[in-house]
Amino acid sequence: MYVVLLSEFFESASIRVWKWDENMDAWQQIAAMPPASSHKFYGKKVDINCSGAGDEILVCLNSAEVCTYVMCNLVRNEWIELPQCYIDEDKTREFICAFSFEPRI
Repeated sequence: MYVVLLSEFFESASIRVWKWDENMDAWQQIAAMPPASSHKFYGKKVDINCSGAGDEILVCLNSAEVCTYVMCNLVRNEWIELPQCYIDEDKTREFICAFSFEPRI
């Protein structure tokens, strides 16, 4: 089980991924977004939803001011911001939600 948490401390925001460790009976931090990337979420009431498979997790962060999607590699702690989703040439989609599915043919 994983949890993605946005926290604020000393006028900065931090996004971290935690995993439940059954052996230690405690949460362990396994990834953290670099401060330069997570600072833009400070003071925003951000809705976070996620979906993952294997070592990757899609994190969608949405609010009235911010709409961002990032892929996080949990093993390498790499965070890649994805391009905006355009409805037409000049209008971006204002909300995107992660959705889990397992395609089978």
